[in-house]
Amino acid sequence: MPVNYGVLRGKVTDAIPYEGGTDHYQIELNANGTPYRIAVDVYSELANNKQTHYRNGKNNQVLETDRMVMFYQDTDYIHPLTGLMPNAAVGFTPKANMEKDLLLDFIRYSPALFPLDKMTVVPPKGTNGGDTDLNDKINPWIQKAKNNPNADVYAFGSGWNDNTGNSQPDTRKHFSADDSLGIHDIHMNQGDSGTEAHSNGTWQDGALFIHFTDTDQWVAMFFRFQNQSIDTDDSGNPVKS
Repeated sequence: MPVNYGVLRGKVTDAIPYEGGTDHYQIELNANGTPYRIAVDVYSELANNKQTHYRNGKNNQVLETDRMVMFYQDTDYIHPLTGLMPNAAVGFTPKANMEKDLLLDFIRYSPALFPLDKMTVVPPKGTNGGDTDLNDKINPWIQKAKNNPNADVYAFGSGWNDNTGNSQPDTRKHFSADDSLGIHDIHMNQGDSGTEAHSNGTWQDGALFIHFTDTDQWVAMFFRFQNQSIDTDDSGNPVKS
């Protein structure tokens, strides 16, 4: 089943960098008075190092191992897409209400959103004695956008609403405001052959953008997992050789 695709637009009010226990960098967004949470995958998994996902107050969903996060960042992003994003309404806009050219696809979008072959693997923090992780790439820009009236954030991914009957809420309290609304899967959402293959689809890839409106600077961040194929069919499934 494809993800609940959409775009979330708002202002950063808080953030929690990845520290352990979960695999996300958390961002609190305000959209005309309504709080949302953005959960960005930043932690890589090594083989034979299982990590669980927090659902319904329990660590009860085992994530697939060996899912190394890959990342590409452009801090002076120039693309026709930037002329379209400000047309998106503040808050969450579902796929059915989005402009066609706002539907992202890492493989099919023309002109290409970014050089896919330039994505680099981000190892887990502390691997081989290193301290490199995506906090170092994401946090400076989120902090610059925090409580900045001249900064708009656009998160593409899968929206959630914990107030609906079929939701699986994360019962932890991340921020002081209600975070029952939010968006995750801020990464490529196709090419998976593992436990996430059920979410494969085309024109539903996630990404994170920050627009500093006073200087018209765009910062773009793209994520995928190393085990996701970049050769997919019309359903977003890996093409078998």
